[in-house]
Amino acid sequence: MLRHVAFAGLFLAAWTLPAQADFSQEIQRCDFGGDHPDIRIVACTRNIQSGRFIGENLAVAFTNRGLAYKSKGQWDRAIADFSEAIRLQPDFVTAFNNRGNIYYGQGQFDRAIEDYDKAIRLNPELAEAFSNRGNVYRKKGQFDRAIEDYDKAIHLKPGNGRMFANRGLAYEKKGAPDQALRDFIRARTLGFRHPLLLQKLREYGETLLGRRGGAL
Repeated sequence: MLRHVAFAGLFLAAWTLPAQADFSQEIQRCDFGGDHPDIRIVACTRNIQSGRFIGENLAVAFTNRGLAYKSKGQWDRAIADFSEAIRLQPDFVTAFNNRGNIYYGQGQFDRAIEDYDKAIRLNPELAEAFSNRGNVYRKKGQFDRAIEDYDKAIHLKPGNGRMFANRGLAYEKKGAPDQALRDFIRARTLGFRHPLLLQKLREYGETLLGRRGGAL
């Protein structure tokens, strides 16, 4: 969460309580306004322009606004904000991981890998970065490298069904249907719900799973 700068002096604080309360609301909207990207963008922009933040806190505001732009499909603006966050805080793992996601979505696979590499170096326990990098390797047709990354992600987060499903796709592309099916079933068992997973289970003759567990 962003930390706002405290006012100096009781006299000034007494006269600025309403403004301070409003500013606290702006911080909350910037931090947690994910369901309303336009509100989040406005709040984060006000925080950025307020002059009250420096360093890590300012980087957080740019990252939060970048996430809002990403949710609106305004990828160039999102990249600009994530890049500014990284400039302000060069070890900001979240900014690297999220910028990598946008590069992946744009088909800039090598740039995405570079960002995921940096995120992993900064935090070797970040399962999402391994899984995201695995997705890129899978798209590039480097299935063994993708599976290796999925293995690491699953080791770090063994309860994440999406990671099993993605590894199953890599196994399928590699030509290992038995391993793919095991991963698809495991993903379903963990409660992962996605139409593509249902399709794959049907393709492998596992329609009984859908009948027992309901719609994906």
